[in-house]
Amino acid sequence: MRKLYALLAATLLLGSANNASAQTVDFGGTTLNNDIVGFTDLYTLSFTAHNYGTARSMGMGNAFTALGADMVSASLNPAGIGMYVDSDVSFSLMMQFTKSPTTNSDPYYNDVPRSQQEFSDHTERFGMSSAGGVFTAYRGTGALTNFNVGFVYNRIADFNHNSLNASIGNHASQSMANLFCTLSNVDGLQTDSNGRMDFGNDPYYWGAVLAYKNGVTNKDEQGWVIDRIDPSAEIDQYSSVETRGSIGEYAITMGFNFVDKLYFGASLGIQSVNYKRNTYYGENYVYLNDQYPSGDFMPYQLDYMNYMQRTRISGTGINLKLGATYRPVDFLRIGIAYHTPTYYSLSLRYDAEMWSRTYSAGNNPDGYDLGPNGYMYDNVYSGVWEDTGSYGWGFRSPSRLLTGVAVTIAKRVILSADYERSWYQGIRLKKSPINGLEYPVVEDLFKGSNTVRVGAEGMVMPWLALRAGYIWSGSTLRNEYKDVILTHPIAKQQSYITAGLGIKFTRSVYLDLAYQYNTTKYTPYKTFYAIDSVDAANDIESRLYTTRTKRHIAVLTLGFRF
Repeated sequence: MRKLYALLAATLLLGSANNASAQTVDFGGTTLNNDIVGFTDLYTLSFTAHNYGTARSMGMGNAFTALGADMVSASLNPAGIGMYVDSDVSFSLMMQFTKSPTTNSDPYYNDVPRSQQEFSDHTERFGMSSAGGVFTAYRGTGALTNFNVGFVYNRIADFNHNSLNASIGNHASQSMANLFCTLSNVDGLQTDSNGRMDFGNDPYYWGAVLAYKNGVTNKDEQGWVIDRIDPSAEIDQYSSVETRGSIGEYAITMGFNFVDKLYFGASLGIQSVNYKRNTYYGENYVYLNDQYPSGDFMPYQLDYMNYMQRTRISGTGINLKLGATYRPVDFLRIGIAYHTPTYYSLSLRYDAEMWSRTYSAGNNPDGYDLGPNGYMYDNVYSGVWEDTGSYGWGFRSPSRLLTGVAVTIAKRVILSADYERSWYQGIRLKKSPINGLEYPVVEDLFKGSNTVRVGAEGMVMPWLALRAGYIWSGSTLRNEYKDVILTHPIAKQQSYITAGLGIKFTRSVYLDLAYQYNTTKYTPYKTFYAIDSVDAANDIESRLYTTRTKRHIAVLTLGFRF
């Protein structure tokens, strides 16, 4: 891992925690800082809209804080577990189709609409959104009408999506090679007498070391230089980020029903975290009309460079949920629930690799073997470098307060609405293998976030119900930072349109179907940047990109009551 002395807190660009010698330059972007559990990772693992659950709850926009009697109650308001009249076992399968269009801030062609210049990728994933059972442990005639216990799994976050971007014809000074060269100079990286680079086996510097091994940078008596990319070259840049995984919550839950008027519940939530991120970056070095620099001036020229990184974060979290629901009259329910912060214990695995090709047109001072046509192509591959240590990370996610109201009309129509307040400014890094690593800007950057969920269900026949709903989750960023550039983009606003239907085959067997359409907006980002706080003329940065996701989710629930 990173040297213990080599860290500073991130600035508002939140790009990195750098060596003390690098105070004047802030390095960041999606291609850097993948070797740690970063600030944006803490946020991503904390960002939940509670949109998953059973097909019934998802079809109604998960507006179940007051409604209850559903498996999703274990993760929303456990008082709803007390509303079950019978024991219930169900499982919910889902299919997701996600498209992630990305827009370049500087369109390639002025006469082509921006919407036609988007890069887009998609994913299709099959999984489980909910499963479990609720069982009646006690049923009586006194003040305590019944007591139910449940063991429930609910998916609470999903990370499956791909994004692509590209930028054509960039100036050579804005190559990632310049960033690696600057990092090596600023942090004083050295080579030994055998030409090997001394970096203390710190993964933070692996990109710079791999760049040296691939001929992207070089070392001479003046310092680190670029001697295989001519200043006249144009740089075509390509990048992709592929994320996979989810957070699933296993809830041990219980609910109490007092004379069908007052319900109390509690859930112990144990969360399983599985988050994977593959980050690719590539550059092609292009010369107008293939006019490469002369061999006398530059005997070797790079054709391309490709850089691949893989980050794996896994672990567990634990929290407690408490809730109550009051039914003053038969047609009205009012619910409230509090979720404590989730305390996570995480581990991280990281690896990286780089490959490149160097070209020579015949001027060959190092005596490489040339092909029969007098040219040399040197393909270099670093192999996979893996950080195999076991390092523990810990953090605290936001606490949440949920309120809801549900109304039943003529015993045929249900209208339900929820309001949720989440305090994202409460995210805290609690444990790190890196001494002195802090994220002090959380309270300045984030604010309390609002989520609204509404849903409706109508019984069109005794055996058939139709459902619809909507979820809106507002920005977590303070207004002055709504377009802040972070190391990795973070979701800042979501909305869901939902629909569904329910079929009762018998009193004991039911089948529910649901569909959700989700759109998510993210903060803008760059693939890399090195911002010089002293002289902006020295800044090195990619173009600015904006990604959003469009997600289609189909869910099927099969349940049994007894």
